[in-house]
Amino acid sequence: MAPTSSATIFQNPATGQTEAVSSRSGVWAFLCGPFYFAAKGAWMHAAIHAVLTVIAALLWPSGILMGVGVWFGYACATPTILEARYQRLGWQRVSA
Repeated sequence: MAPTSSATIFQNPATGQTEAVSSRSGVWAFLCGPFYFAAKGAWMHAAIHAVLTVIAALLWPSGILMGVGVWFGYACATPTILEARYQRLGWQRVSA
C-alpha cells in the first residue's frame, strides 16, 4: 500500500512489513464494512460490525438509523482502531 502524506505508517519489526493508516482507511471501512476489518485482521471488530448490521437489518424499517449509525461510526473510528491494533501487536510507528 502506498503511503499517503497524512498517513501514520507502522512497521512490523520482525518482518519489515509496513502498513499505512489514514483517513482513507475510514472510507474503505465505510464502503466495505466488516470485510475491510477482516482483511486487516481485526476479526473482533469485523464480527461486531457484521452482527450489528444484521440486527439493524432484522429491525427493518426502524433499524435503518441504527445501521447507518453503525456504518458511519465504524468509518470514523477506523483509524483509531487500526492504530491501536498495530501498537498492541508490537508494530513500531515509523512516521506520523
